[in-house]
Amino acid sequence: MEIFPIQPVSISTLRTKDSTPQTDARITDVMAKQQATREAHAFEEALSVFASITPRQLREIASESFQREEIDADTFRELSTELPLQVVDRNGNVTDLSTLTDDSQFDYAEYYRTQQSLAEMIGDMDMADSYSKVLDFFSKST
Repeated sequence: MEIFPIQPVSISTLRTKDSTPQTDARITDVMAKQQATREAHAFEEALSVFASITPRQLREIASESFQREEIDADTFRELSTELPLQVVDRNGNVTDLSTLTDDSQFDYAEYYRTQQSLAEMIGDMDMADSYSKVLDFFSKST
């Protein structure tokens, strides 16, 4: 009876032929995802300012920003226009806004996010771009 030494199968993979360090693509993917997560969190934080604001306050902010040339005329028009009496959310539910007054708190951040996604879903890219400009303004205004 002959006895052979037992060697792990993976021992040959431990040898390195090239001593130059190689970057692992998975590490860069993780770093990119972490950066995107941080940016998304910062964006959400910025939008939180506009999550409970009155229509009167929003119009004042829009007017000041337009005078300082921080926003264009289309964005100003979108921000200063009264809200419709009813809106549709992403699930198709209709919300009544007829009781909203100039001094009522309203979640403009969610409203514009919803309107942007609805415009994209129906293919109205001009309106989606308009809402995107409003959301960009919200994120820069904090």
